[in-house]
Amino acid sequence: MTKLERFGHGGDLETAVELYGYDKRQWLDFSANIYPYGPPCAVIKHLQSLLNEPGFHSLTHYPDPDSRKLRQRIGEHHQIDIDWVMVGNGGAELIDLVIHGLAPKRVGVLEPAFSEYSSSARKRNVSVQSIVSDWEKGFIPDPEEVAQLIASSDLVFIGVPNNPTGHLIPVSLLREWARMAAMKKTWLVIDEAFLDFVIKGEEHSLIREIDRYPTTFILRSMTKFYALPGLRLGYMIGHPDVLRRIKEQQVPWSVNALAQEAGAVALLPEVHAPYANEVHQWLQETRLELMELFKDFHELEVFSGEANYFLLRLTAPGYTSIWLQEELGKKGILIRDCSMYPGLDERYFRIAIKKREQNQVLVQALQEVLCK
Repeated sequence: MTKLERFGHGGDLETAVELYGYDKRQWLDFSANIYPYGPPCAVIKHLQSLLNEPGFHSLTHYPDPDSRKLRQRIGEHHQIDIDWVMVGNGGAELIDLVIHGLAPKRVGVLEPAFSEYSSSARKRNVSVQSIVSDWEKGFIPDPEEVAQLIASSDLVFIGVPNNPTGHLIPVSLLREWARMAAMKKTWLVIDEAFLDFVIKGEEHSLIREIDRYPTTFILRSMTKFYALPGLRLGYMIGHPDVLRRIKEQQVPWSVNALAQEAGAVALLPEVHAPYANEVHQWLQETRLELMELFKDFHELEVFSGEANYFLLRLTAPGYTSIWLQEELGKKGILIRDCSMYPGLDERYFRIAIKKREQNQVLVQALQEVLCK
């Protein structure tokens, strides 16, 4: 783990300031995959109105411990019953709660993958087994190996799209694995933290048919797509009986009042629809532009994936992701070192797609560092 990622994740501006200086607002953070133009305007206005209300009610009273308003809005958004919805303090809390609440003996992971799957399991002394896909195979997991992993695990995590690769598993395979998990009585967690960024992403999700798969859960984050990482907000869809069992392990008032209100407004049809169109148009245009710019680098290879980030590989001898992270850090730019991911090594790093002018600053900095 690098000095910049001492807490295991990207987006740590406080540590970056400690190491390299600069004001926190001067940094260009390509290590966290957040929509760069911020939350929906309606969410900002609503939060401002709550902070200006007489008596500061949202700050001086406890939040709803059951997040009923937000759960109702999530249910309407996905056309599912509210009892199938659980809200948490970001996806990381929900991952931890699943392991705590279901108490698996063996957790299976499709690597490379979000580190919280394995770290949450090991934190509770749960053994972790994995299958590893690689760049040359397009990070496509072998279906037979996945079937074996499901059969030999008590709980399996799958990222759709995967983080850090951005690979999107076909929904037909997800259906097959969900059916298999139900037959084997294996819990299956499909992490869709970045699926909102995918155009027609719902076509790649099992949410609207979740009642067919009693051992499957769908995990969603509201911090990336809606640009709310500071509020911490996520939710999980699954069978009500099992969600109640998991919720017993959740601390009271886990989700604060402002986060609940922000999420409820973000999912209003009149807010979500135009915002989603805006995000998808930005991503479609900007990722193509950035891909073209990367083609000029002989020292880099790009795995584009389907999400709002790129996994890159250094090809020049002697160059490492930790070295590159250090050199860019001196310029006030954060990238995500990926050398600690199983299946990747010191050549790999990840960058978020940001505003056009910010992407150009990154490309210029890469030229200065790699082509000198």
